[in-house]
Amino acid sequence: MATTTRGWTGYGLARERWHGYLFLAPVLLFLCAIVVLPLGHAIWTSFHRIRGLSARFVGLDNYARILGDEAFWHALGVSLRFTAISVAAHVLLGLALALALNEIRVARTALRILFLTPWMVAPAVGATIWLWLLEPQFGVVNYLLMASGLIASPVAWLGEPGPAFAAVTAVEIWRGVPFVMLLLLAGLQTIPLEQYEAAGIDGASAWQRFRYVTMPNLGYLLVVASTLDTINVVRHYDIIGVMTGGGPAGATEVLPALLYNTAFRANRFGEAAAIGVMLLLMVLAFAVVYLRVTRIGRPEGER
Repeated sequence: MATTTRGWTGYGLARERWHGYLFLAPVLLFLCAIVVLPLGHAIWTSFHRIRGLSARFVGLDNYARILGDEAFWHALGVSLRFTAISVAAHVLLGLALALALNEIRVARTALRILFLTPWMVAPAVGATIWLWLLEPQFGVVNYLLMASGLIASPVAWLGEPGPAFAAVTAVEIWRGVPFVMLLLLAGLQTIPLEQYEAAGIDGASAWQRFRYVTMPNLGYLLVVASTLDTINVVRHYDIIGVMTGGGPAGATEVLPALLYNTAFRANRFGEAAAIGVMLLLMVLAFAVVYLRVTRIGRPEGER
């Protein structure tokens, strides 16, 4: 008696795939609840003019208003300047500290923990500590500068536009350097020692070993670290919110600060939502750059 065999239908594999979807469902629902739904609500709010409990659909009018508002472009300029200075300092100081820690052999773990402390402290807590340190009359910073003869009288660090911007930028640099340092230190420890030995045999100086061995090996990590750091800094609010709130005279009003002030001080939630969407587009642009960089840096078989 002849028997016929059915071909493989893949039904079992499809059933297992659905089992996987069921296991992932709680996480996906949680992400939708805390990310997708609030994001969708914010975008929908950006199309409305909200005054108190009344909301009126205005289409793209909120976007036209903020793009025509000088305060938005001023905040964008402050954000770009704040981000550029902070990221450049993070990379330069982070690279210098990573190189130093990579060479130190005594108390290496203790030093790493010490340098990582600013990054482990919550930004709002760190900003509050610096708020006390920068207090004009009783702050430690003014006391030390006056004792060393660098200033003749106390400086109102957070009361004048120039010093306020310098102060919040310095605190952001203090907070963000450990992140870049940690990434670059991990990269330094993956560089094969044979490359340095070969360079030494060829008579390369310390600068030449840094230029032709260290930097080419760290090039990819430097781009990744700077891109991730840019994404983090451009949306950062905690330090400025605690220390200045965007003042004085808008000197430290970055886009997140403008968003907060527009929503909770001016009660213009529709325009604030539009500012948030514009900020999201900026972050997404940097995220696309990051994804392209990481894709280019992968081996061919992993792309």
